[in-house]
Amino acid sequence: IIKKMELNKEEIYIFDDLLDQETQDQLESRFYKTVNWRWRSSSGRTINKAELGNSRPLALDVPEGFRIKIKDKKFWMQSRPGLFVSDFYDWYHGWVFNADQNLVLPVLEALKNLTGLEYKIQRIKANFNPREIAENKGSCYVPHVDIENGGGWTGIYYINNSDGDTVIFNEKTNNPVRNQEEISIKQVVQNKKGRLVLFNQDNLHAGCPPIESDNRLLINYNIKL
Repeated sequence: IIKKMELNKEEIYIFDDLLDQETQDQLESRFYKTVNWRWRSSSGRTINKAELGNSRPLALDVPEGFRIKIKDKKFWMQSRPGLFVSDFYDWYHGWVFNADQNLVLPVLEALKNLTGLEYKIQRIKANFNPREIAENKGSCYVPHVDIENGGGWTGIYYINNSDGDTVIFNEKTNNPVRNQEEISIKQVVQNKKGRLVLFNQDNLHAGCPPIESDNRLLINYNIKL
C-alpha cells in the first residue's frame, strides 16, 4: 500500500523520469508521428457558451497590444498570434480529436503510483511551439490560469528536450493580467524531457518560446487530486 503524499497548494512539485526512458522515447515519437495538431488563434476566436463553463477565457478580456509588467525583469511578455494544440479531454465534451488515451494517461498513472493520489481529469491538451526568432529570446507568452476557480492542479509534462522555460508567478487568477497589474516570479522551471511540474491551478503561469530548439512539445494537465 502506497502512503498518500500530502500536497501543499503553495508548493511547486517537480517529478523527473516518472516514465522510464524507453516509454519517454516512445511517447515523443508517437506525438510527432500520430497526433493531429490544429491552429488556435489567440484573438478573434468565436467562443461558444459550452466552452466557457465557469472560467472566462482570458483572451476575451485582454486588450490588444497590452504588455503585462513582470517585476523581476527576467522575462518580457510577448503576444503570440496563437499556437498549435491538440485537445484530448475536457469536462464539457469528453474525449475529443485524439481519442487515444494511452498518449496522456501513462503520466497520470505514474503520478498516482508514486504519490498514492487518485486523480480526476478536468482538461488535457498538448501544445506544440515551433522555434521562434532570436529577437524573442528572453520573452514569455501571456501569463494565464488554465481554469479559474477549478480547485485543482496544473501539470506540465515535457515530451521533448527543448529550451523554453515555464514561468510560475506568485499572483493568482487571471485578474492581475486583466487589470494589467505588475506580477512577480515564484519559480522558473526548465524544460526537460520526462519532467512533470505540478502546481496550484490558481497560480498564473506562462511558457517561453524555443529559440535554440526546433520545437517545444508538452502535455498540459488540469486535474483534481
